[in-house]
Amino acid sequence: MPTSPVTVLAFFLQAAALGLTAAASPGPFQTYLISQSLQGGFRRGAPVAFAPLITDLPIILLSLFLLDRMPPYFLRGISLAGGAFVLYLAFGLWKGWRAGSTPAQATSISASGSLGRGVIANFLSPGPYLFWALVNGPILLAALRQSPLHGAAFLLGFYGVMILSLLAIALLFSQVRRLGRRVVRALILLSIIILVVFAGLLLKQAFWG
Repeated sequence: MPTSPVTVLAFFLQAAALGLTAAASPGPFQTYLISQSLQGGFRRGAPVAFAPLITDLPIILLSLFLLDRMPPYFLRGISLAGGAFVLYLAFGLWKGWRAGSTPAQATSISASGSLGRGVIANFLSPGPYLFWALVNGPILLAALRQSPLHGAAFLLGFYGVMILSLLAIALLFSQVRRLGRRVVRALILLSIIILVVFAGLLLKQAFWG
């Protein structure tokens, strides 16, 4: 079957819209990205934006081929681990906030360290699994049935726009630091509260569905 540029573009644009939606959807990963950008600036927040490129390949494979065969407690286990890790992230931010560290002082976590924690936060969140199983997965399969080029266009559109959007979020909140120490501390405290709320939701999902 000949490859149609129109359908390739259609899959790309559809994926781009989904990528923008995924980046803008509030969650523990986005909250962690914001907190790192507030504390350490763009250089510390930007690496977190690339975490999905590391975590999503096994998530995609699992979602496409295995998720519908997994026992019900599989996602509960992910939710439990994710909730515990998000609480760990919130506690780390809380310790720095109580110590009164300023953005200039908050450099104890390197860029690679923030990326590593972002990878864990994304991998232990049930959101990507559900998103790929219920939304992206069926579309990607439809694209691959057309041709590998259609599938590549979908992946490029999704990850290209999502990562650019996450980088834009990191840049935006790194500039917020110019508003002063009190504003940054207030926003970091808000990030801690949001992380605790997300952790509670994940733990609720783990224990009560």
